[in-house]
This record gives sequence, structure tokens and C-alpha cells, in this order.
Amino acid sequence: LSRSTDQTIDFDITEAKRQDSSNPVYYVQYAHARICSILRKAAGEESIDADEAAARLIPAEASLEPLVEEAELNLARKIDEFGGLVESCARDLAPFRLTHYAQELAACFHQFYTRCHVLTDDAALTTARLYAADATRRVLENALYLLGVSAPQRM
Repeated sequence: LSRSTDQTIDFDITEAKRQDSSNPVYYVQYAHARICSILRKAAGEESIDADEAAARLIPAEASLEPLVEEAELNLARKIDEFGGLVESCARDLAPFRLTHYAQELAACFHQFYTRCHVLTDDAALTTARLYAADATRRVLENALYLLGVSAPQRM
């Protein structure tokens, strides 16, 4: 799924079995699981799933105005690309683009997570960052679903 139909496939079984960032599937799944963990931690309950945690924590009309850091804005821009990308992937029969996008979105999220504390003392900032994290989770979940790959909540 990571190559166009006119390219030769060089399948590396060792890489496919690796459980680290060198395995693109693991890298994307790990980003999804990390976001689920953040949501559970913010909700204060490890036993609930990410959808329930997000519903408890994030109002439907959350303000994104507190998001001003470069990593936050890069993440928002990458999330915004998803709808158009899915359309072009379907139109052009090019699922490999979705694979690359999922990796790029996971990288944007990891950068956001490294540079911006999601849970802060500022309630408005925390809500905005939780919203951004949850939007990332939902897009990753949809991208993985379209690619036929699981989106684990824990790893």
C-alpha cells in the first residue's frame, strides 16, 4: 500500500515485524494509541475508550484560538488535508498516497506531542489541544480503516 501500482514492491518481512518507528504501520498505530492514552489520562479513567473520554472532555464548540504554536498549526493544516486527499486517492486509485499521508500526520502529531504539553494548567489551552489530538486520532483511525489496518487504543 505504500507504492503506486507501477512500482516494484520490495517487501521486507523483518521491517514488517518490527515494533518501532522504522515500521510505518507501527509508527501510525502508535500515534493513535498514544492519543487514546492522553484522552484516558485527561478523563482520569484508564478503563474507558477514547471516544467516551473525548465526549466527556471536549465540548462540541471548542475554541481553537489558543493554538498558536508552530507544531499546533502544522498539525491542524495536516488534518485539514484529509478530506481532499481521500477523494483524490479514490479518484486516482492511489491508496499509497493515503499511506504516506498517515505517516506524515503521525509525524506531525509526534512533533506536536514533543513540543506542546497537551494537559496544562490553562483550561482553554488544554481543551484546544485535546481537540487537536482527538481530531488527529479520528483522522488516523479513518485512514487506517480505509487501508484495512487496525487502530489499536493500547500498545
